Amino acid sequence: MSFPSLRGAYDAVEREVAPRIEALVRTRQFAQASAWIVQARAAAGGRLDAVNARLLHAVNLPAGTDIKRLQRQAGELDRDVRRLTLQLAARDEQRKEARDDGGTARSARCPGPGSP
Repeated sequence: MSFPSLRGAYDAVEREVAPRIEALVRTRQFAQASAWIVQARAAAGGRLDAVNARLLHAVNLPAGTDIKRLQRQAGELDRDVRRLTLQLAARDEQRKEARDDGGTARSARCPGPGSP
């Protein structure tokens, strides 16, 4: 069988089957069945995830929820480090500007290295 004859056979089957399938997909029963399947898969998946987490914890391995929690915490730490870095850079810039404006005078609150 050559490619053109396969294409013709496919097109013939599609012309017959496609309208029937499209009509079926547009029914209320199909929508209800699809919704039920989605809900059932979600419920089963949740139970399966819980069982999986217990099994992994039983052998002292992290579960997906543990990994997600650690990723969230790492993200929070990264934001904190970035914020502190920006604050330090701004403080250093202020100190530099104060030194440039006031000679070598130092703030009484922030003594330099080696100060008592």
